[in-house]
Amino acid sequence: MKHIIAVSIFMAGSMLAVAEAPLWMRDARISPDGKTIAFTYKGDIFTVPAAGGEATRLTSDPGYEQLPVWSPDSKTIVFASDRFGNFDVQSCRAQCLVFRWRGMEY
Repeated sequence: MKHIIAVSIFMAGSMLAVAEAPLWMRDARISPDGKTIAFTYKGDIFTVPAAGGEATRLTSDPGYEQLPVWSPDSKTIVFASDRFGNFDVQSCRAQCLVFRWRGMEY
């Protein structure tokens, strides 16, 4: 009986620990030059220096952005975004908030 109670308490504690673990940060990708990491957090794209530091938000619109991919020169990030209703490929410069879609910048 004590064994069943101990196992039940352990399982309940394990479930609480899993429920509190932050699962928001996804799709981390390091740049080809190894200096910057791009990642998705709550549907936006962020970058952070690989050595550590403060993250910078690159996207901030009502759409959901995901799956960042670096260009070979580490200057552009391409990602999927549903800002126009379905997931399209978007791109932005790695340093600022300028987006390209169908040849136009936003």
